[in-house]
Amino acid sequence: MPTGENFWLPIDVRDRMVDLADEKFPLETGGMLLGYQADNGDAVVTAIIGPGPNARHRRYRFTPDPDYQQAQLEAHFWKTDGRETYLGDWHTHPRGPCALTFMDKRTLHRIACTTSSGTTRPIMMVLAGSGEGWTLGGARYLSARYRLCFIHCGLRPLVIRLFHRVT
Repeated sequence: MPTGENFWLPIDVRDRMVDLADEKFPLETGGMLLGYQADNGDAVVTAIIGPGPNARHRRYRFTPDPDYQQAQLEAHFWKTDGRETYLGDWHTHPRGPCALTFMDKRTLHRIACTTSSGTTRPIMMVLAGSGEGWTLGGARYLSARYRLCFIHCGLRPLVIRLFHRVT
């Protein structure tokens, strides 16, 4: 039975997220997480997609550029012969907590219930802090059957495993 308790994130990908966060600070930014699910259920990120040129960044909200993100997602999918695809989203909480907000949890639930997302167990990562330092956290959606109580019991905190890529 897959555990799916770990979330594998290359250090260079984490560093790219931090660079994008620093560029937009003190406004929110974010994007997509791309990769694959291992046989044991763990999620393995191989790349991210940034916000896109027409994204809207505000202090407490971020709206991605959907055309840009869709084009980048499709290009990555074909480049990897369909082995890697959408795993979820990431965004920043400048000067905020490293925790999912009510709106973040609602978004995660909506992604899980949207067939075209390609995943019923999406991941939401949050990078919280500032240019002084960022903290990484997040959660994985467990099941759509938690419709009414997903905010309390439908999420599992991520165990984030950073690693250096072997080239």
